[in-house]
Amino acid sequence: MNRSQIQSIVLDALRMTNQAREDDQQLTVSPDAPLFGSGGQLDSMGLVALIIDIEEALSEAGYNMILTNERAMSGTRSPFKDVPSLVAYIEDRLVD
Repeated sequence: MNRSQIQSIVLDALRMTNQAREDDQQLTVSPDAPLFGSGGQLDSMGLVALIIDIEEALSEAGYNMILTNERAMSGTRSPFKDVPSLVAYIEDRLVD
């Protein structure tokens, strides 16, 4: 799976998240959108829901992985802060 495909999965998950949100709570769906933390659009529950949607989409594509782990959650540079860092994190996990 290449970076473009991973990015599509992440952006599709953001679109799906928006379907359950009020108009004034819509997330930005773009390749450089902030997600979580400083400037992020998601609270912790929203982040968990997004991660579950992404994990399910990856599973449907034949890649079973859990995106949350101690390293990701305790790191000083969160892989969940924006779309580019999340895409890079997933790409790295696919190689491991």
